[in-house]
Amino acid sequence: MGLLENIQRGKVSLPPRILVYGTEGVGKSTFAAGAPKPIFIQTEDGLGEIDCERFPLVRTFDDVMNSIAALYTEPHDYGTVVIDSVDWLERIIWDRVCRDFPVKYNSIEKVDGGYGKGYVHAMTHWRDCWKPSCTAS
Repeated sequence: MGLLENIQRGKVSLPPRILVYGTEGVGKSTFAAGAPKPIFIQTEDGLGEIDCERFPLVRTFDDVMNSIAALYTEPHDYGTVVIDSVDWLERIIWDRVCRDFPVKYNSIEKVDGGYGKGYVHAMTHWRDCWKPSCTAS
């Protein structure tokens, strides 16, 4: 079979991936709560005044990945996954990288000898969050 036989044509319908950016208190979470059948993975404690379904507050990267894996593998009626918020998820990922590569003061800047390597290692975890067959590692 030649490579030309694998050419695809036409549109591919994929669900939208949306990042809502704004200052604290402008209504990002309220906006997300209006999405089709949302479920929140809360990385910060800020949903108390919003009537929504949510996982318990996650504290570790494994908690995040277990929540995503449950949505991927278990039957449910949710139509939208909301990670609230991504900036707090970043801190959780950095904490994981600092645990994987023990450094003084838990600094992403010092991981694996420094020179930006901590951020490179963090990218691996960011990519894991978006894999459809994710599981906690």
